[in-house]
Amino acid sequence: MEQRKRLGGNNGAGYYTSWEKFKNNGCIYCGSPATTREHIPSKAFLVDPYPENLPTIPACFECNNGYSEDEKYLACFLDVLKSQVYDDCPQHKQTIVRIEKDKKLQETLRKQIQKNDGKVYYDPDEERILRILFKLARCHAGFEFDHVNLDDVKAKIWYDFAFNISDEAALSFNEIPEMNKAPEVGSRGVFVPFIAQNIETGEVMALAFWNDVQDNQYRYQVSLNAEGGITVKLVIFEFLYCEVIFD
Repeated sequence: MEQRKRLGGNNGAGYYTSWEKFKNNGCIYCGSPATTREHIPSKAFLVDPYPENLPTIPACFECNNGYSEDEKYLACFLDVLKSQVYDDCPQHKQTIVRIEKDKKLQETLRKQIQKNDGKVYYDPDEERILRILFKLARCHAGFEFDHVNLDDVKAKIWYDFAFNISDEAALSFNEIPEMNKAPEVGSRGVFVPFIAQNIETGEVMALAFWNDVQDNQYRYQVSLNAEGGITVKLVIFEFLYCEVIFD
């Protein structure tokens, strides 16, 4: 099985996964010197108690704090919408607290999510949602496959809500993909997939399993697709499904 070649430079393995302050690592978002570590995914999408050893990735201070409001918006939007669509899904306590403390967010969600005569109407801020989904996918790709230059590649992004997705489509989305290339030696991704070999043909393949960060809250999958790019799938609150393909 062919080994994936490093993209985006020759700084060596561990550029995004073995960061320390004295090392010359760059921010995952802008490339500036990294001065902080950011959790991936953000704790905005998780509930207390948080998972131990939550993955982190290097970021500069400005970028680390530059997504917070949009992450809070997305987490609250999803939780409120889910509670309106499914009567047996009450809002998380942290969502209630966040909305009570942020009157502007409270008014925004009131306008964007309404329920009349048993029907739910929603009008999300598409730009904010796409910004955070792309951010999350970028972080997962960088963490799993280490030093990848995501500024010089095209990205296709798709997302939808569980109530719009057929059982057949959901089953296909949740499949474990086979990879015809192994992740680069030294990256975290080389340790995560399950390597299998066909005894009869001798063919070797890698299987990219889902990473369950927290049950019913957040899971993701990173794989090398047939075109040689990186595919990131993520599911938030078992409600929003997203796929980002980096060419």
